[in-house]
Amino acid sequence: MNDKSSGCLLPVILCAVLLLLPALVFTAVPNIFFGFESAGDSALVRMTEQAKALGGAYFSLEDFEHTQIDAVITSMVSEYESSGTAIDRVELNNSMEEDDLLWIIAINSVAHKQNLEEMSAEDVRAFCLSRLSFSPSLESSGEGDAVTVTLKVDIQRLDPGQLMTDLGFDDEAKTWAGALYDVLSESGALEKYRDRFEAYRPSYSGDTPGGSNITPGGAGSNAIDISGFVSPGTKNNLDLVAYAVQAWENGWGYVWGTYGNVLTQSLFDYKLQQYPEGVGQYAAFIRENWLGRRTADCIGLIKGYGWLDAQTLDIRYGTNGMPDYGANQMYQSAVESGAMDTMPEIVGLAVWKPGHIGVYIGGGYVIEAMGTRYGVVRTELSGRGWAGWCKIPYIDYMEG
Repeated sequence: MNDKSSGCLLPVILCAVLLLLPALVFTAVPNIFFGFESAGDSALVRMTEQAKALGGAYFSLEDFEHTQIDAVITSMVSEYESSGTAIDRVELNNSMEEDDLLWIIAINSVAHKQNLEEMSAEDVRAFCLSRLSFSPSLESSGEGDAVTVTLKVDIQRLDPGQLMTDLGFDDEAKTWAGALYDVLSESGALEKYRDRFEAYRPSYSGDTPGGSNITPGGAGSNAIDISGFVSPGTKNNLDLVAYAVQAWENGWGYVWGTYGNVLTQSLFDYKLQQYPEGVGQYAAFIRENWLGRRTADCIGLIKGYGWLDAQTLDIRYGTNGMPDYGANQMYQSAVESGAMDTMPEIVGLAVWKPGHIGVYIGGGYVIEAMGTRYGVVRTELSGRGWAGWCKIPYIDYMEG
C-alpha cells in the first residue's frame, strides 16, 4: 500500500472508530455510569439523574437486603411463637460479598439491555430479592427446664450462572454480562465513584425523635381490635387511621426493624444481634419499657396495617400486596404526592421527611412511631418539619 492510499484510509478508520465508540461504551460500561455532570440538554439531564438513582440503589443493596432478611426472620420468630414454639436464639448464615454486587449490576444491566428508561430503583431491589431463598430449621439443646430452642436460618443466593440461566440469557447475553463484570472488577469503579451516588442512597433508619406538642400513648393491651374498621377485607385509609390511633392509644413502643408484633425476649435478642448499635444502645430502655408489648418503627406502623390478616389478626410479612418499603421508598413510589403546602385534607395520607414517615389522622394531627424513647405518639402536623405528603401505595382512599 502506498503512502497516498494510507493517507486516504486513515480518516476512514478514524471515522469508523468514532462511530463505533458510543456502541463500545454502551456495551462495555454498566449504565449507572452513563450521564454527564454538566449536561444542559433535558434528555441528558434525565439520563444522568436516572443513572445516579440506579447507582444509589445498587450501593444501598447490602443495607436493603439486610432489612428484608431481618423482616423475614422477624416474621418467622413471631409465627413460631404464636403457634406455641418459644425461640430462645436465632442464628443466621448470611453474608453479601462485593462479588455479589458486581454480578447483580452486570446481570441486571444486560437483562434490561442497558436501557435506563426501563429500569428503576424498585426493579433493582426486586431483582436483589429474587435471588434469595431461606431455609429455616429448629435445633434443641439441653434437658428439662434448660432446653434451648435455636432457629437456624440458612440464606442462599443463586450463583451468577444459574441466575442468568433462569433469566433466559443466551450465550451472547452471558458473555456480555461477564464482560461488564470484568470491567467493574478490574477497574475498581465502584470504589472510585462511590461518592457520586451517595446523595441518591435511600435511608432505612427513620428514628427522628424530638419536636414539640407530642402526646404519648396510653398503656392499653396488645390486642388488635378491628370492630371499628369500615372495611376489614380491604386495605383503606380509614381503617389505617383506626389502626394507627389504636397503636397510639395502646402505647405501642418503638424498636427498629419491627412492624407491630409483640416484642418477645427472643425477638429482642435477635434485634440486639442484628443491630448492635441502633438497638443495642437503647437495650436497657427497651427492656424496661417495650419488652412484652407491640412495637413498630416509623414505616413498620404502616406496613403492619398492610400485612394485618383481618381473619386471624396476625401480622404476616409481605402479605396483602403491601411491599416491604422503607420510608423514602414509600414516598418515592407514590403516584400522588406533593409538597406540604399542597396537602389535601384527606385522612390516612402519609406525611414524610427524609428517613421518616407518619400517618395523618385529620384535624391537624399525625400518628407516628417517633423513636425508641418515644414509641408511637400523636403530634401536631405543623412544626415537625414534614417535607411532603403522599397517598400510600396499595391503600384505597375512601371518603369519610
